[in-house]
Amino acid sequence: MSVTKFLCAIAGLLICASHALGHQAAPIDPEAEFTARQLTDHAYVVHGPQEFPSPTTGGFMNNPGFVITRDGVVLIDPGSSVQIGDKVLNSIRRITDQPVVAVFNTHVHGDHWLGNQAIRLVYPDVPIYAHQRMIERVETGEGDDWIKLFNGLTEGATEGTRVVGPNIGLHGGELLEIGDTHFRIHHTGKAHSDTDIMIESPRDSAIFLGDIVTNQRIQSARPADSDIRGQIDAVKFVLSTENQWFIPGHGQSGGREVPARQLKFLEDLHASVKRHYESGLADFEMREPVQQDLAAYRGWYNFDELGRVISNVYLQVEEESF
Repeated sequence: MSVTKFLCAIAGLLICASHALGHQAAPIDPEAEFTARQLTDHAYVVHGPQEFPSPTTGGFMNNPGFVITRDGVVLIDPGSSVQIGDKVLNSIRRITDQPVVAVFNTHVHGDHWLGNQAIRLVYPDVPIYAHQRMIERVETGEGDDWIKLFNGLTEGATEGTRVVGPNIGLHGGELLEIGDTHFRIHHTGKAHSDTDIMIESPRDSAIFLGDIVTNQRIQSARPADSDIRGQIDAVKFVLSTENQWFIPGHGQSGGREVPARQLKFLEDLHASVKRHYESGLADFEMREPVQQDLAAYRGWYNFDELGRVISNVYLQVEEESF
């Protein structure tokens, strides 16, 4: 599947999900400022709305985070547009007048990194780190496709956003010293995508998880990207760390209960699909049985679109059976 067709499929999912949920996103006042929540002495996060991109959200849906070091601010995932990136910068300025000295992008999905443009406009030489595979995907045109997708879904609210991709590739295992703070980079393989990195700040006992973990949210199925077994392994790794703060890509930050809840859901989903696959059901036949099995998660955002996720997991279960 080409990137363009893949992203068009995602657009269809997002639009259908919006209607299926019958849910009106809370409007974001274009004049309103973002408020960063302080987690530790140095680590902050702006918790975005759970809603899908729309004119009322302006495309904002992720959790930009930042850590203040002796030499400046390290920013993680500045959002989905130049407009959102500006608001994230303003939220930082209300806390510190230190410059942004580094940016991390946790993965290639545009809601997390298209705000890079706003950061580079103010700090032209700031290094932007990401997995090497993300750099390769952006350079082949995926960034332009994400921009078109978000501009369409928000009816022009992200107009003017341009591709500013990462320029320093990572592979996982790096320990970077920025100011007086060390950042450990983790990559466990293909999980939510094949570009995932997690950024750990041991000084803060905090780890920024990207979309390997989301809090009480059914993630959209992206067959070209995701691997449920890989994601399960990644969340198990997260739980093997001794951090006190876990910052998901979407939803509220918290303690170990955040990744633990994600792991339980993923394991329950995989087990349910596998059981119904072994009983002879096709993917389109098991939607209702799987939803019944997972009734405990009915209150999670986007639960009604679980059928699309089932189809993706079904393909993996089928592959595992051979």
